[in-house]
Parts: sequence; C-alpha cells; structure tokens
Amino acid sequence: MANNKLIIEVTADTTEALEGIKEVTQAANECVDALDKLDKVLDKFTNRTDAVELYCEGKLLSKATVNHTANSIQGRIIKGEEFGGSEH
Repeated sequence: MANNKLIIEVTADTTEALEGIKEVTQAANECVDALDKLDKVLDKFTNRTDAVELYCEGKLLSKATVNHTANSIQGRIIKGEEFGGSEH
C-alpha cells in the first residue's frame, strides 16, 4: 500500500487585508451613527410620538405625549402662532 502525501505550505501577508477590513468597519460604524442621527431628525417630521415626563425631586409631576409633524408646524406658521411661548 502506497503512502502518498502532499504537503503544501502557504505563506500569506494578511496585513493589508486586515487594514482594509478595519477601514470598512470604521466606515460602516460611521454610517450607522449618521443613520441614527437622520432617524432622530426624521422623527420630528413624522407622526411618531414621544412620551415626555416632568419630574421634580424624583416625583413624576406630569406625563404628556408630544407629536411633532411637519404639517402641524406648517399650520402654526401659516396661522401666525408664536413658537417658544414668549409673550409680547
């Protein structure tokens, strides 16, 4: 019975490939951060709502639902309503 063996030695420099993977990973993480920021901005102009809670000395004083939409902002501007609650 013949004992046939094939031995192959492979030497590869993976430094450049690892650097490329790190760059791609960093770019992907930056994209995720940018998309998170975009999502938060877009939430202000959609029909999504946020719960807002007002606390004083650890006690819940008020809880309200805030709904900011582009249409409601536009409607307030057209009607001449003031923003920020300042009085003249």
